[in-house]
Amino acid sequence: MSGAYAADQNPYLRQPSGVNQAPPGGWTQGGEGWQDGGHAEAPAAGPNAFTNTNLMNQLLEIAEAENASDLHLVAGAPPVLRINGRLVPVEAKVLTPEDTEAALRGILSDREMERFYQHRALDCTHTTPDGKGRFRVSAYVQRGAVSVVYRRIPSDVKPIHSLGLPPGATKLYAMNDGLILCVGPTGCGKSTTLATIIDQINSEFNDNIITVEDPIEFVHRHKRSLVNQRELYSDVNSFAEALHFALREDPDVIMVGEMRDIETMRTAITAAETGHLVLSTLHAIDSISTIDRICAMFPAEEQDYVRLQISMVLRAVIAQRLLPTKNEEKRVMCAELLIVTPAVANMIRQAQPALIYQALETGAQHGMMSFDKCLIGLAKKGVLDPDTAIRNARHTKAVAEALGRAAVLKA
Repeated sequence: MSGAYAADQNPYLRQPSGVNQAPPGGWTQGGEGWQDGGHAEAPAAGPNAFTNTNLMNQLLEIAEAENASDLHLVAGAPPVLRINGRLVPVEAKVLTPEDTEAALRGILSDREMERFYQHRALDCTHTTPDGKGRFRVSAYVQRGAVSVVYRRIPSDVKPIHSLGLPPGATKLYAMNDGLILCVGPTGCGKSTTLATIIDQINSEFNDNIITVEDPIEFVHRHKRSLVNQRELYSDVNSFAEALHFALREDPDVIMVGEMRDIETMRTAITAAETGHLVLSTLHAIDSISTIDRICAMFPAEEQDYVRLQISMVLRAVIAQRLLPTKNEEKRVMCAELLIVTPAVANMIRQAQPALIYQALETGAQHGMMSFDKCLIGLAKKGVLDPDTAIRNARHTKAVAEALGRAAVLKA
């Protein structure tokens, strides 16, 4: 962090010594909360900290300068960045509940604040005054106080070959119809992957693309295709409702930000059955569990039929994780790709996850890649520490043996 964020420029930010290195006597998180050096309690920022909008702008500039993925504003702690997957506090005073609420009020409209107070949670986007920084904002209430998370949104959609996905994923944009899912934990880059696929379609085909997002993250401009982006609550009331109307809006491609409920899933499957290409995300740990996760969303009496539908419409599942590199300077994509071949579709119908995994492991000729093979490849290239690869493997013994670490695992 440069000297641009010195205390004399803003009374609520102290002279930085670099957020990547913990300064002597700096902020530490202990059993009694965030403390400053040898002091029992850090000075509070006071109720008027965020009446000065320059403070919020400086914090967002710091997040950009430090290449942080997120900025957290939580009462009882200083502002905290997530850098390479780790939480790193900014050298600033502890925030009060009044500070965090004022920080949120400073970026929301009255209508959005009313919705936040009604639901006690809100997702939206925020663009910095200079137009250079764009953030997804997630606000929520904890212990009666407002907390806010700003997640940085890249200004440009990345080329798919730069994401670290299996080579087979680069061809998914050319699918004519069906369902493509991107799964993984929060913050693993699912939205980035879908935005890249949408951009590929936009660049290569003359299609009508409709997206439903909460909130809109990557803004697409029309290239060869038309891209209509609808934001939840601002342009439409629900994912399911947006999907229902999208089917009447002459779409070729439909992107749903997240499969959150049965109605959204049901309508998405119907859209895929009727000749549209549907892309969406889901929270699942890997490609195999994704299928059972979808079926489990439905009542027991419907699950066999849903499994039959999935076997007919599912085209591919991309499962993603971000893991720290060997030198821990950044994170690297580890991804699994399941391509639904006719054989895999039959295994889905017959509810045979073990056979699906065997097909995944041996399906390189179809472009498939399992997490374990991806982990082994990254470790052999020196990108991942072998121990990190083994800890994250589905079959730890097999990965340890492939990396020559079986003896260490036994010890």
